[in-house]
Amino acid sequence: MRVLVLGAGGMLGRDLVAAGPPTVTVIPLTHAELDITDRMALASRVAAERPNVILNAAAYTAVDKAEEDRQTAFRANAEAVGDLGRIAARAGLTVIHFSTDYVFDGQSPDPYPEEYAPNPLNTYGASKLAGEEALRTSGSQYLLIRTQWLFGTAGRSFPRTMWERAIAGTASRVVCDQIGRPTFTLDLAHATWRLIALAQRGVIHVANAGTATWYDIARRVYISENEENLLESCTTEAFPTAARRPQQSVLDTTRLEQILGGQLPPWEDGVDRFLAQLRAARGSQASGPTQMLREPPTRP
Repeated sequence: MRVLVLGAGGMLGRDLVAAGPPTVTVIPLTHAELDITDRMALASRVAAERPNVILNAAAYTAVDKAEEDRQTAFRANAEAVGDLGRIAARAGLTVIHFSTDYVFDGQSPDPYPEEYAPNPLNTYGASKLAGEEALRTSGSQYLLIRTQWLFGTAGRSFPRTMWERAIAGTASRVVCDQIGRPTFTLDLAHATWRLIALAQRGVIHVANAGTATWYDIARRVYISENEENLLESCTTEAFPTAARRPQQSVLDTTRLEQILGGQLPPWEDGVDRFLAQLRAARGSQASGPTQMLREPPTRP
């Protein structure tokens, strides 16, 4: 099987490539190598690579910025996804695409199953929902994976920011009234490959086990660095942002658990493994001035 991974340089994309099974030929393409909003280039590259499956990890993810940059968000998250689906349909390929809990409004007291009616609160969520609809109507075979609150070692994320602030001894105020399921991109990547191997189609929610607030995540990180005293909780009202966030957008992963025979690891376990990897990388960078000169810090 040949699998084309789009957005391979991003946080999720890198873990998808790293977790690729040895029996699969993984073809990674970063944004610099292929911009999915370039319809002609996308069609040309798919034809040249001749994959069986296209894994789309490319997306516009700047939630607050999207409120002022609606056109760019919809071009990447909706129009390009429709283009990709139609290209795949003509070639008889399957598309694996990722969406978000932000397609829901967070008003339900219960976890959201796959069939629950979406109602996004912000432009980012609306663009991702439009992408879901574009893929559904494209005529291609597809697997749509909704996930949430991602963190991984290859990019910027909330737990990384909290860790950097904790090791710097910087105090933080963190929202404690939004609830979701923090998800480690490495766990998501492994689950995705298992779903591909099982030829799953339709919509499936994938997230680490358990629920948390942003404050819960920050607290675990700060405690790991013995800096819990620097952390303070606050409400969403006290921390306004350009984009509205759902208050309780917990995804129901019952379908996933039935397919895979169990839950993904708890989010706490994911955060602990994530932090261990960050510390290992930091120790490696600090091992000598020569190495640090060869590998200057870069923005992901």
